[in-house]
Amino acid sequence: MSKVVSIESIKEKKAAKRGFREWQRLFKALPLLNERTRWSDLPDELILFLAEDDEGSRHLIQDLLLGVLDLGSGLEFQDLSPRDLNPLLDLYFLLIDQVRFECMRRLGWVAEVPLAQIPIIALIRKTKQGGYPPLMETPRLSLHHPGYSAYSSLTEMEKQAFIRRTIPEAVRRFQEKIYSHDHK
Repeated sequence: MSKVVSIESIKEKKAAKRGFREWQRLFKALPLLNERTRWSDLPDELILFLAEDDEGSRHLIQDLLLGVLDLGSGLEFQDLSPRDLNPLLDLYFLLIDQVRFECMRRLGWVAEVPLAQIPIIALIRKTKQGGYPPLMETPRLSLHHPGYSAYSSLTEMEKQAFIRRTIPEAVRRFQEKIYSHDHK
């Protein structure tokens, strides 16, 4: 009896191989990343590197995007035409949000991150095809966050702004957590 193979499954495996190629090259200690990898599967150090949003991390996310979508390498990101670049910028911001919200989740500041259960490759491919909104809602602040009482009295729009304003502090605290002697 022949085995049934999903064309979509093959496409996702190839997209993962292209998208994570640079990640695997730069971070040799990473476990093999594949089409099922989610942000929560990545080690703290990689989440921090991506959340810091410097030139190196931007290039890595851009390389992921272009690789998954079979558009080249991250080095070509800035050279794309505005027509091609604009939808990719929406995807880029969605991914950087996901990374930062994962950072906040690991600190216990948010309980659940919207879209977090979707593998990274599927998130990119479905969003590009119009499957998810380009700008997503923010997660709900956890009761454990020091500013929860102020947050709880805000309107929905103000809550989203509050979450986004806490991102730099979350990245700083996450960095402290990783580099502290207590991190195991």
